[in-house]
Amino acid sequence: MKLNRLVSLALGSGVALVAIGASNVPKANATLLTSYQFNGNGNWSLDGVGGNNSPVGNIDAFVPLGSTIQRAFLYSSLQGSSSAPTVNFDGTTYSGAAWTSLGTTSSSSLTAFRTDVTAQVAARVGNGSASNFVFSVLSEIPNNGVDGEALAIVYSNPNEAERTIAFLDGFTNPAGDTTSVNLSDPLTSTQLANPSFEALLSLGIGFSAGGSQFSTVNVNGTRLTNSAGGFDDGALSNGALLTIGGLGDNISNPTNPNSSTSPDDELYSIKSLLAAGNTQIRIDTTNPSNDDNIFFAGINITARAGVNAPPPPPVEPPLPTDPTSTSPTTDVPEPFTIVGTIIGGAAAMRMRKKLKSNDKV
Repeated sequence: MKLNRLVSLALGSGVALVAIGASNVPKANATLLTSYQFNGNGNWSLDGVGGNNSPVGNIDAFVPLGSTIQRAFLYSSLQGSSSAPTVNFDGTTYSGAAWTSLGTTSSSSLTAFRTDVTAQVAARVGNGSASNFVFSVLSEIPNNGVDGEALAIVYSNPNEAERTIAFLDGFTNPAGDTTSVNLSDPLTSTQLANPSFEALLSLGIGFSAGGSQFSTVNVNGTRLTNSAGGFDDGALSNGALLTIGGLGDNISNPTNPNSSTSPDDELYSIKSLLAAGNTQIRIDTTNPSNDDNIFFAGINITARAGVNAPPPPPVEPPLPTDPTSTSPTTDVPEPFTIVGTIIGGAAAMRMRKKLKSNDKV
């Protein structure tokens, strides 16, 4: 492994990776940027809520027993203002500098914000549960300007498959955004035929009423959906127009990917659009209606990859320990061999010194 290819940061039983120094990796069009990536045994939990009620509503999270929270982010999507909201999330208030602005769409005043709630979620979740955790959004200010909140969690768990999970966030470029998932190894037909192989995409979208307001998604040049958007996690009202693919949603793709009215809950399996030999998955999003904000994208694939970054190197198999194996291994000399070598070397040095002394005039 070349050290200049990878910088890794250990996080519990999972590893978040930042890859550097590789070439020939296409760059993404950058209004949705990778804010967090996890490589390891684990999974995610995604859910959201929108509304003008007080309290606003609940966000569920599923984190199974034996898990460790790696990272948790709370998102808030606004329309008509680029100022940070004030949100009471399960008893903790986030306002002002606690939020990171993700930028404003060029088409209209649509802005989303992100804050790190890892400590709060980890304290509540502990090592997980067989049941959902319920987090309450108790208030939003301004309530009629905030479309809602989304909670995105990554947890490690030794009982989960090895995955690459990435969270991307920012704002919509109506003309199109591109995300590249760069695989460490080419996909194989055996891998794609395995029922346990997963390749999931989630979108979080604010201020979308569906119907004539929609976004499109292509995967490796093939249309995945023509109807991303709507208010699946909120209501048909300004201040409640929020959707994010996650808990309770169906990974089945829209029955008609070319229809802008086909039911779509923003959680997709993209497995059927992949092929053996793929070393990259390209995801293109557009917003033809020019009035929605894709503020979040989540990638979850049971393969090693770098998202908008070079891939981590493939896992190398361990050296064999079987003494009968003919495969290359690193032999460790027996103790008597080491001692004999030292004694023999010392004797040789004494003899060399004696010969030199006899040569002196």
